[in-house]
Amino acid sequence: MTRPAERHTRGRLGSALLLLGMAGWAPWAAAQTTVRAELAGTFHETVQEEVSVSGSVVVGVAAGSALSGPAALSGLIIPTTAERICLTVLSRDGVYFSRNTFLVPAERRADDAAFVLLPYEGTKRRELVLGFGPGELAVRATPGDCEAAGSTYLVAADREDFDSVQVLINAFGATAVYFRTADGMEADCEEFVEGRRTSYDYRCEIPVAALGKGRQVVFIDRERYGRPLGEVEIELQLSSEP
Repeated sequence: MTRPAERHTRGRLGSALLLLGMAGWAPWAAAQTTVRAELAGTFHETVQEEVSVSGSVVVGVAAGSALSGPAALSGLIIPTTAERICLTVLSRDGVYFSRNTFLVPAERRADDAAFVLLPYEGTKRRELVLGFGPGELAVRATPGDCEAAGSTYLVAADREDFDSVQVLINAFGATAVYFRTADGMEADCEEFVEGRRTSYDYRCEIPVAALGKGRQVVFIDRERYGRPLGEVEIELQLSSEP
């Protein structure tokens, strides 16, 4: 197994090489139009002060600028050909949670160059959501109904131009978390050290140049004092291309 110091060095080198070729590269430059999705049914959200640690390892997947209350309220954009999208939003302190299915109009599925806009107008907790700053709100979008959510994550954003994807992790007691792409890039994830960390406590920042277009498999590894806690395999979809 690669030692943590070796992982850290290799991760920095890999990121540096990728960043050299990323200047001016917009992952969604080919998109032309935006199609507004429709909420399926009523808007579901909860607020609770007493929360416990539970749920999945992967809590959020989005462009870094999309992980805040103002970004969610402005409407998130996703390039996808899915007929339905499940959007889960969870605050880092665990107080706020919402999960809703959105329907994509049929005309969108005939236009592979379009974005899908997920409106957040159904919330009755606008002021609370607005107060969550950068990194304080996890966003997770998956194709299909919320009841059938799998391990493929659609990368949500609040604008077309971004250079990295953040994966928010609930480490469940791990002392080290790192990611690895199918192409061999490997780097440590950063721990949140301030504020409540009930829902997630690590952030993995992956350059879009390491993901490209279409789908990319990413592995999340966790360790507790050097002891492996198991690997989680996820699929990130940065565009509507297969």
